[in-house]
Amino acid sequence: MTFLKSIDPKKAASWVGAVLMAASLFFIVRQIMSMWQDIDLSILADAWVLTALLGLVLVEGSAIILASINYRILIKNVSGITVERPLATVVYMVSNLYKYIPSGVMFVLGRNRMALETQGLSHGKVLLATVLEGVFAAVAALILSGVLIFDYVIYYFYQLDIWPMVGLALGIAALIVLPVLYLFRRRIQAYFSTLKTDTEVLRPTVLLKRLAFGAVPMGLSTISFTVTLTLLGQPMTLGLGITVMGLFILSWLAGFLAPGVPSGIGVREAVLLMFLAGTLNEGILLSAVILHRVLTVVGDVMAYGAVLGYARMKKSAEG
Repeated sequence: MTFLKSIDPKKAASWVGAVLMAASLFFIVRQIMSMWQDIDLSILADAWVLTALLGLVLVEGSAIILASINYRILIKNVSGITVERPLATVVYMVSNLYKYIPSGVMFVLGRNRMALETQGLSHGKVLLATVLEGVFAAVAALILSGVLIFDYVIYYFYQLDIWPMVGLALGIAALIVLPVLYLFRRRIQAYFSTLKTDTEVLRPTVLLKRLAFGAVPMGLSTISFTVTLTLLGQPMTLGLGITVMGLFILSWLAGFLAPGVPSGIGVREAVLLMFLAGTLNEGILLSAVILHRVLTVVGDVMAYGAVLGYARMKKSAEG
């Protein structure tokens, strides 16, 4: 017990973070190497295409940086505490890389470093901000995909006769969730009663802002995938582009909701191939799905390097 009390939580978190970052980079390199061999590298011989792909990496990196800004504001909304910008962005980027570690748990737990290094910020508020971010992202994905491809999805689901399966899944979920909510109702009520009555996130205008802002990174990634298809030679019309974007968002949601799948890898791609295989050139589609995943991973790493450099320059300027 004496040994445990002597441990500095910040130093311990730093050591654990270093180990987890090493694990994240290992899985990232492994995934890129496994995907890279399935890409037709001849497209990189075209200087214009290569420049455009590098631009898409910047778009993917910018999307995750915008997500970190939204999360920092969300923490202020739920706690009334402003986390320093360098700390918020660096911790967010680090935990974003943790999502490549199988199980996905460290992606959530990694953000608790903000609570360790911010006076007055509790771990519960960080967790609440993370949960709300996920809820807002899922709701935004449902709204965007519903607007873009509502008729397409309804037709496809009826063709597959999938509604009985959807109803069964919702019924099973209700049988699991509702009893849990009932059993822990007092604890849930007690938790929400501890929230300040003036907590900003409970205001409708703030909810709408966070929902709208949370949809921006998703929209950037969606446009990035559509452009990737075009660069690989897929003819694109306005109607087809809208369908592709809507289905990409739907596939992102499927990967996001898949439990224990690091960064939704495999699930997102499978859903995209299922819905678009009969609409697009299958060879181009498969290459685009793999290439865009590589662009996303590289964009995540680039964003981490950018915010880490920003944090160090700011610290040097202040020192």
